[in-house]
Amino acid sequence: MDPTWCLFPKFYRHLSPEELAGLLAQVGLDETAVVVRDGYSVTHEALASELPGFLRALRGAGGRACSAVTNFMPAGLVADPTPLAVMADNGITEFRMGCFWYDGPDVRGVLARCREEMRRLAPVCRRHGVRCVYQLHHNSLVANSAGAYALVRNLPAEAIGVMIDPGNQSHDGWENWHRSARLLGEYLAGVGVKDTAVARDPSAAGDPSKGWQRTWCPLDEGVTDWHDVAGALAGVDFAGTFLFMPFYDPDDPDGMIGKLKREVRYLRNIVAEADRQA
Repeated sequence: MDPTWCLFPKFYRHLSPEELAGLLAQVGLDETAVVVRDGYSVTHEALASELPGFLRALRGAGGRACSAVTNFMPAGLVADPTPLAVMADNGITEFRMGCFWYDGPDVRGVLARCREEMRRLAPVCRRHGVRCVYQLHHNSLVANSAGAYALVRNLPAEAIGVMIDPGNQSHDGWENWHRSARLLGEYLAGVGVKDTAVARDPSAAGDPSKGWQRTWCPLDEGVTDWHDVAGALAGVDFAGTFLFMPFYDPDDPDGMIGKLKREVRYLRNIVAEADRQA
């Protein structure tokens, strides 16, 4: 495998680009995704004016970013592809789009509409040389690999990709990662790296949930078998992005650094072992 080791700095919005570059070196990651959202250094509305300066400062401090996490949706980008041009001009080669959400009883009709939106977006992305990545997200319309394949099949893989997300998907169920990796094949662009733990609140035993809850946690404490995930990825010679998503200490980003560093080391060791066994 030859993956890129990347950070999704959702809870590090308070860091300057220079400080973010230092964080990458501290925890052992190759690069960061640029978060494009309201309240962050780069926003959707001011992408053209804010992205160049952010990247210039980040790269000047020794950091790197080739991807972005956005809420752009296909229909909007087809109507106005300016954001794709801006990202391409600034060395961003892929972006995570927003999710499609379930919004009514006609699931088949909604899926068909979303599939058509992706079909229209693909040539626009290919023309700009920027790949759109769809992340599998719990409670969304497309939350597993089979659904994602139905969404993207026969579209150009250089323009459209899929990010599996074991921790996120654990909220909705479980996947056979070997089957998923081979099903997605050339569309497998990334892996969201986070995990969940299951705990029970006895005081809620009478609720429909019987008190069971999932909480975010570091990889070495969660329910996901990362050896199995890495083995599946090694089996398809994965060369996409590991996007680390530390969500477990949102109110203590400084304290989260130690756990994140431990997570990176944990997964690097597992990936090295999977490569040796492949």
